[in-house]
Amino acid sequence: MVSKQTDYRCDVAIMGGGAAGLTLAGLLAHAGLDVVCVDPKAPAPLKKTDVSGRTVALMNSSLNVLKSIGIWESLAAYSNPLQTMKIVDDSAPARDPVTVEFPANDIGEDQFGYNIPNAILRAALFEHVKQLKTVDFIEDTFDGYFLEEAAVKVRLTSKKSLNAKLLIGADGRMSAVRSAANIDSVIKHYDQKALTFVINHSRSHENISTEFHRENGPMALVPLPGNQCSVVWVDTKENADALLRLKKSELEQTFQDKTLGLLGGVTLETGPEAWPLCSIKAKDLTAERVALVAEAAHVMSPITAQGLNLSLRDVAALAEEIVDAARLGLDIGSKNVLNAYAKRRRIDVESRVFGVDTMNKCVSTNMLGLKRLRRAGLKSLDALSPIKHLAMHIGLAPTIDQSRLTRGETL
Repeated sequence: MVSKQTDYRCDVAIMGGGAAGLTLAGLLAHAGLDVVCVDPKAPAPLKKTDVSGRTVALMNSSLNVLKSIGIWESLAAYSNPLQTMKIVDDSAPARDPVTVEFPANDIGEDQFGYNIPNAILRAALFEHVKQLKTVDFIEDTFDGYFLEEAAVKVRLTSKKSLNAKLLIGADGRMSAVRSAANIDSVIKHYDQKALTFVINHSRSHENISTEFHRENGPMALVPLPGNQCSVVWVDTKENADALLRLKKSELEQTFQDKTLGLLGGVTLETGPEAWPLCSIKAKDLTAERVALVAEAAHVMSPITAQGLNLSLRDVAALAEEIVDAARLGLDIGSKNVLNAYAKRRRIDVESRVFGVDTMNKCVSTNMLGLKRLRRAGLKSLDALSPIKHLAMHIGLAPTIDQSRLTRGETL
């Protein structure tokens, strides 16, 4: 519920009301814990939410986390299955594309996951969470905290205060909680921007998500319901800014040329948005009575769509550690609980951040030798079924730190 109190006592205080923060709030509330979630602005009602170019491809394990709090029914009509992942390497000077397809049924799945508009996901989560009696949602901003005996006291800019056993930073890449907890981070800035928009197209996408690999960065076409796709187009900052200056018809034609006419004729459904790309990794996931999740802990390039999937694995692991401790009557903000969370997440986070950074460099290279090596690797992968299936499991159906929630079991 949305509350107007000034002082709160709760089990968990969550800073950040994005998809990760709201999912965590819902999981903990369903387990009987008192939660306060703080964000500067609540989303609009689901029925009044406009769809932009920002969407998220959620794998089946992430969908299981969302299904555990009962919101899939609200999302299904806005979502589209991803039954095949296709890579097209179009970087060769001779313009001779190498194409590799990864069908979900090759590893026994009906689909790898679903593509969902970001705004729709957040609105559906908020509508669910605000109905829960043990969640208070406050439109406010974090202004610091200090430790008390077996508790943490959080200050908000409105002068409201929260007394909790545990503080969660789910407040994004510029996390104020991470800064207040004196957790350092490693930041890499790329000379790239990502453009996003939704297109209408004349040919069916056939539930195939296609990623083009070429100089300066990848471009992903991810299916939406009907004959629509969301587009994530990564290019140099200079090129991206030039694309943003194009007229609508010019951008449509440029896009159609760059995608080799794959989807037939195209028109823009939404205007392009853009943001600079970087990589951020917090050096620690926890401090005393503080835990970080999602982009407060790690930020990656959108290539391979790992971001929110990794974030929801953070959420699932942390929820399990908190709830298991609570059921045993233990202190949910103790070092033992936080250390268990950090240990569980370390390998998954480290490997994904490193892997996506490396993949982005390989895909975005202009070096002819590396481009030829990449193309040869794709051809070899397509020819070796066992290795291809292993790559699908690692990239699209991960098992590192597979929690009971991601397996579809109850919390």
